[in-house]
Amino acid sequence: MGQNSTQVAYQFGQLGSAHTDTNSQLRPPKGMVIVAIQFLADNILGELTAEIPHTENAEYVGTAVAAHDTGDTTSTASTSGSSTTLTLGGANALIKPGMIIESQGDTDIPVSLTTPTTVIAYDGATTVTMSAAHTVSSQTVGFFAQRGSGFGGISVSSAIFPKGLTIYGRWTSVTPAADADGGIICYFGI
Repeated sequence: MGQNSTQVAYQFGQLGSAHTDTNSQLRPPKGMVIVAIQFLADNILGELTAEIPHTENAEYVGTAVAAHDTGDTTSTASTSGSSTTLTLGGANALIKPGMIIESQGDTDIPVSLTTPTTVIAYDGATTVTMSAAHTVSSQTVGFFAQRGSGFGGISVSSAIFPKGLTIYGRWTSVTPAADADGGIICYFGI
């Protein structure tokens, strides 16, 4: 089966790479991103900027922003006893029917991989109808789209990346610590 001119399968590393062992920003060629970073020695990245996702919520670790930290949106919410009616602290235009609802840091609306609690309806103001009844004390709840943003991630600032490790993602720039023992190799992709 042949490939037409619009369908090209690139092999890892085929689109180029760059090496640096200095404390200066490395950026990919225009129209490309860094898709992998190989550490030739232990290193702490001074800056790692993730590409802004264009589809769904493909988030990648970085130093300035935490990937998959709070879900797609959060809101303070509560119920009056065990109820399918969730009362929000204020309107939230990001909430949509079908989103998964989970407590953050509590178990009032538990995490379930098989039967998650979902948004059945939202009035656009402060009332969400849930797919299951829960007793929710006043707390922060997360609203998650399928394959959307996760919860609990933190930034990688100050993380030590060990020699031999390769991380994968989509980044627009990286600034490693100066390193006389080898530095990093960045591989480019589209």
